[in-house]
Amino acid sequence: MNIFSKRPTIGLALGSGGARGLAHIGVIKTLEKHNIAIDYIAGTSAGSIVGSFYAKTKNIGQIEKYIVSKGWWQMISMLVDPSLHQGILGGNKTQVFIEEFLGKEFQYKDFKIPFRAIAVNLKTGMTTAFSEGLVLPTIYASCAIPMIYKPAFIHNELYIDGSATSPVPVDTVKKMGADIIIAVNLQKQYSEPDLTDSTSFLRVAELSFMLMSHNLSLSEVKKADIVVNPRIEHIHWWKSLLKEDEKRTGIQLGELAMDEQIPSLQIIIKSKQPLITSLARKIRSAFR
Repeated sequence: MNIFSKRPTIGLALGSGGARGLAHIGVIKTLEKHNIAIDYIAGTSAGSIVGSFYAKTKNIGQIEKYIVSKGWWQMISMLVDPSLHQGILGGNKTQVFIEEFLGKEFQYKDFKIPFRAIAVNLKTGMTTAFSEGLVLPTIYASCAIPMIYKPAFIHNELYIDGSATSPVPVDTVKKMGADIIIAVNLQKQYSEPDLTDSTSFLRVAELSFMLMSHNLSLSEVKKADIVVNPRIEHIHWWKSLLKEDEKRTGIQLGELAMDEQIPSLQIIIKSKQPLITSLARKIRSAFR
């Protein structure tokens, strides 16, 4: 950190979590309410959607309106997109949902806030933090849940949901240059599901992926300065994305969780104030 800079830089690591990603909107709303600027953002899966939307606009109200205003028929249409190749869903409708906000030709260099979308290269198994070129295909790649969505094909490589290796991209935000890292973990709670000997293989696959993301996220957030854990275990796509009041509830849970961490965050910000700024503040106080 530069000793002459005005304040420490803040990075936001937005985790995966499907419909639970509504909480990310609430987290950013609370940061805005407290005039805490975000300098870097990295997002995985749902976090890549909200993160990219905010990095483009710096207007969380616009994002909230866009997502909340979508009617149930528009949300359910994203799931009526069958595929017989590499995944149950083709993902075209999901890409349209993202494209309507970002634009088809929007590029990384155009972001107002530096942003990275996290996906996994299926050939190498390595985490990829996309940082250049067209944004739209990389956001889809970050959301391409194995067996559910078709993998994304980018530059002759296949990519899947970033949750497979980095569900809460703390390391990526750190590499971007953040002095303080806020990690939003939507995977902390793992609710015991109702299972029988007739549970479908897709349900087993889904739960296996969720369990893997749960354990990985707990490891990743240890490197963050602030960890936000919204209580959103009851939020599910089949009801939460289809009803306006349920969407607002998900957003409010993010606000509440971030509100709880604001005092700790403010202490950390003060402790990492640049030397010159800190001395100037003490001098001003002495002459009052």
